[in-house]
Amino acid sequence: MQVKKSLVLFAVLMLLAAGAVVQANVNPTGYPIVDEPITLEIMGRRSPIQPAWEDMGFFKVMEEKTNIHLEFRTSAGDDYQQNKRLAFASLDLPDFFYGGELTAIEEADYGAQGLLIPLEDLIEEYAPNFKKLMEEDPTIRPSITTPDGHIYALPGLDHNPTSKTPIMWLNGRWLEALGMDKPSTMDEFYELLKAFKEKDPGGVGDVIPLTANSADDLRIGLLPNFGLVHDNGIYVDDDGVVRYAFIQPQFKEYLKFMHKLYEEQLLDNQMFSHTWEQFIAKGKRVGVFSTWPIVQVGFENPAEAMNYPVLPPMTTSVNDEKMVIGFSHIRRGRAAITKDNKYPEATMRWIDHAYSDEGTILSRLGLEGETYIWDENGQWILLNEPGLSTTETNAKHAPGVGTNVPMNLTLDFWMKEGGNPTILAIYDWVREELHPYARIPYPLVYFTEDELRTITRYQHDIETYFEQMEARFITGADDIDAKWDEYVNTLNKMRLDDYVKVYQAAYDRYVAAQAE
Repeated sequence: MQVKKSLVLFAVLMLLAAGAVVQANVNPTGYPIVDEPITLEIMGRRSPIQPAWEDMGFFKVMEEKTNIHLEFRTSAGDDYQQNKRLAFASLDLPDFFYGGELTAIEEADYGAQGLLIPLEDLIEEYAPNFKKLMEEDPTIRPSITTPDGHIYALPGLDHNPTSKTPIMWLNGRWLEALGMDKPSTMDEFYELLKAFKEKDPGGVGDVIPLTANSADDLRIGLLPNFGLVHDNGIYVDDDGVVRYAFIQPQFKEYLKFMHKLYEEQLLDNQMFSHTWEQFIAKGKRVGVFSTWPIVQVGFENPAEAMNYPVLPPMTTSVNDEKMVIGFSHIRRGRAAITKDNKYPEATMRWIDHAYSDEGTILSRLGLEGETYIWDENGQWILLNEPGLSTTETNAKHAPGVGTNVPMNLTLDFWMKEGGNPTILAIYDWVREELHPYARIPYPLVYFTEDELRTITRYQHDIETYFEQMEARFITGADDIDAKWDEYVNTLNKMRLDDYVKVYQAAYDRYVAAQAE
């Protein structure tokens, strides 16, 4: 018996000693991260425009800098999603995910199972860059903390002006030809669309005054003018109460306005049925649209985009306050460390480098002199190799081109883009005309297992019915006034209240976490 106890004690001491050796090999600051080289297996989604990750300059620079060698398990698109699920199901896990595209459900589920390790203590000790960002921005921590109180995955942060609000675009050439100003109210917007239709200022024939790829795009772009910003129908009012947007009186007024446009053929009558290819093919016949001008209209000279200004927020008879939907700069689920990782401290330091200025530039721009340069004004300019676009060249060495990796893309970073002055001008438009009115309707939250079951039980039926009725109301298949009460009652019978209560509970937890 004494021999067995001695053997157990010896084994424990050996394990502790091994852990101490691993810990001693990690430098808490400075580089290299480890004195003796180590190898980690990394898993992520590789973009089709990227080469094999082992050939990318980013990873070569990081190995030289950190003394950490990587073995890669990458795949593209749907193959990656399948391989990721298989890795968890078979317990054949990498050491860490990078560009992992972990969903909120996966973070909470695999974290609770112990397959992903909690990161908050590692952040405190080994992630000074990310820790500093969390201290500066109090919305980050509650947005990445799961209901059990742990952080299982690290995000990307992106302040690109054009990704923080939806944008609708105006045909500026038509506006100028008519001698009209941008509309400031929806009544003025109606008159503008009518002028596009009746006067055909571009001489294109068969004018489509207003179109969008989908009813969702149209709603996201224009419903805020009626006083409702929402995230998939959910929003928090000024009193902290979660509500469903699509049963509110303001939404009813939106439907009436859109029906009027549809009936007068000012709204694209094919919007509920056209394919993406059919939508884009409408090209130069459209006056107001939801897709970037270079995609919708098509032109070779990027400067041509200056002829398509952004549609400003407007007021209506039911809303005298300008507002647009705001999107969070926090992009969750980009990196995580698994239970099989023997070097979590070193791994955290490796990931944390991406949140520094140097690491973000390396992640997003690649190698100076090969994929980008700095000009005399301190702006970065992307380079292109013969036969390749700047994006294709950039993607050869920067994983942040095509893959959602951890980075801290600040506004200052984007405003230093000097290779395309048109982009900078569009950034200014968006920042000046849209950002001051942006509201995030509902924060990034995590749901408990019970809450997820409730959402799964009711969401599909609620969304399907809503979308069907929205189309019927706008096209006139059903009269809005005559059928409105029946529409609302039907949604309530689908347990809409229980559905909304789940979002309220998750929101209340988020608020409590922010207050801590």
